[in-house]
Amino acid sequence: MPYVPPRNPAVRIKEYTRLLPYLAFPLLVVAAWILFYIYNSTVLLQGRPSVTGTAPGNNASSVFRNTAVSVDVSLPTEGAGVEGESLTPDHVRLLRTDDGALVPGVLNTSGGGDAIVFQPSVLLDASTSYSFKITAGVKDESGKAFAPFEMAFKTGDASSISPTPGVSFIARQVYSGAALTSLVIGPDGKLYAAGLDGNLRRWVIDSAGTLSNMETFTGLAGRIVVGLLFDVTDPRVLWVSHNDAVLPEPSNRAPKPGDKTPKPSDDFTGKVSKLTLSGAPGFGAVAEDYIVGLPRSTKDHLTNSLAFGPDGLLYLSQGSNSAMGAIDPVWYNRPERLLNATVLQIDPSRTPPAGGFNVQTEDYKNRTGDYDPFALDAPVKIYATGIRNAYDLLWHSNGQLYAPANGSAAGGNTPASPPGVTPSVPAVKNGPTQDDYLFKIVRGGYYGHPNPLRGQYVMNGGNPTKMADPAELVTRDRNSGYPEGVKPDANYKGFIWNFGRNRSPNGVIEYQSDTFAGALKHKLLVVEYSAGDDILALSLDERGNVAQVTQVIAGLSDPLDLVEDPRNGNLYVVELLDRGAAGRLSLLSPALEQAVRR
Repeated sequence: MPYVPPRNPAVRIKEYTRLLPYLAFPLLVVAAWILFYIYNSTVLLQGRPSVTGTAPGNNASSVFRNTAVSVDVSLPTEGAGVEGESLTPDHVRLLRTDDGALVPGVLNTSGGGDAIVFQPSVLLDASTSYSFKITAGVKDESGKAFAPFEMAFKTGDASSISPTPGVSFIARQVYSGAALTSLVIGPDGKLYAAGLDGNLRRWVIDSAGTLSNMETFTGLAGRIVVGLLFDVTDPRVLWVSHNDAVLPEPSNRAPKPGDKTPKPSDDFTGKVSKLTLSGAPGFGAVAEDYIVGLPRSTKDHLTNSLAFGPDGLLYLSQGSNSAMGAIDPVWYNRPERLLNATVLQIDPSRTPPAGGFNVQTEDYKNRTGDYDPFALDAPVKIYATGIRNAYDLLWHSNGQLYAPANGSAAGGNTPASPPGVTPSVPAVKNGPTQDDYLFKIVRGGYYGHPNPLRGQYVMNGGNPTKMADPAELVTRDRNSGYPEGVKPDANYKGFIWNFGRNRSPNGVIEYQSDTFAGALKHKLLVVEYSAGDDILALSLDERGNVAQVTQVIAGLSDPLDLVEDPRNGNLYVVELLDRGAAGRLSLLSPALEQAVRR
């Protein structure tokens, strides 16, 4: 006969109590499994790279049809960024949800390996749902697999940008091979290119824009050359900026199979050199170090591009050492130095000592540094500060200096002000992704990247009010921001155009030709390396601010720099392939039916 519990509640409780000894062991087993699962999941996630947020966000609607998908990531292993070789269509996919159709596009990570970006190469369908997926096939450079991730969004009917009216270029490849960095057309009419391998190359340009008779200068082989500029007074002199290379072998720990974490580059190894061309057959030159001891991040923030100002002085963009101003493990915990995140002003007319002017500002390893950029006779002075990583600089014919700058990916840290500094500025740990901006640089201006050595603690626009403030640093997704009330630095000059997040605006020129009936003349042309994969045209008003932005051409592959041949309006564009393992040059020729000149 089955057991029937008594109807009296008191008796029923007593009967149930008698059953507890029989239930205790099963309950303990279940509890143990739950705790084991929670513990192991936590341990696994703590040591595993993962996605922390995306733009567009999950379940976003009315998304622009030309959107890129930008991914914030958490990278727990020191120095180990996203492994670029693992970013394949098998591991990162954008699919049309209803039928699973794969969207073609360009996948990349940032130079620091701290983001993932997918730029579709076609316009997405209107009012259509899409699914974005990342599998465990994506790894960081230490070989650790990402936690799988999936999100979805729905497009609207519009795009975020319009084509430049009356402008059309035809693209064709004119070189493939080494990964190139910068371009300039010399006084001799030849095209010169710098490379990630440290070599300089030059070509003869024929009447159709085709390149031939490549010659190579190998005197800087093994360095990373970025700045490439002819002297304004001597056509035989070529100025170059170059950097310690990123070495592929792991460092700071015993390497394991699959570990591709790069060895951090040595600090204070940035240089500016003066090359005097020989004039003899072949690409010969005598190289003389003019400036040595410039700071160097562990990754891709370098001694960047050069530009001559209207005053005849040389201007240099010097990248930061960190993501957001304070040390963080992804950037190997290297602090900012006095000359980091600046535009520097160089007097090119001086006679340097043997080995060049040493501008190392502090002791490092076994090298002494005591350079003072504020001395009256300093050959290198600080012109402006807070420019995190401007790959290129442009002095426009309107007399203004422009710098498109790369904002930080998520996960960086900002510095706190020391005791006694007012107003007090709190530190931010694990900050959110920051947008990329165009700056109009003025002498003495601060543009938002903190550096404690210069008494600059607030990143970008801070968070002064409860409203949405320009360039604010606020909590988003799993990333922290400033509390309300943190005002920007008193000398913060702001930006004149917001490109958006993860765009990576790099090479910039002023278009000079009257081609297209002058439709592009005096406009800024900027390449977007990451999201976008395009060239933008920025029109300026009478004050030198941005009045309008349009798209010149899309469908490029990680474009890094560009140059115009003013004789015919042709553009040459550097594109990186295979995550910088190779490269190509694309010639953009004005379409004949629209290439009308005044």
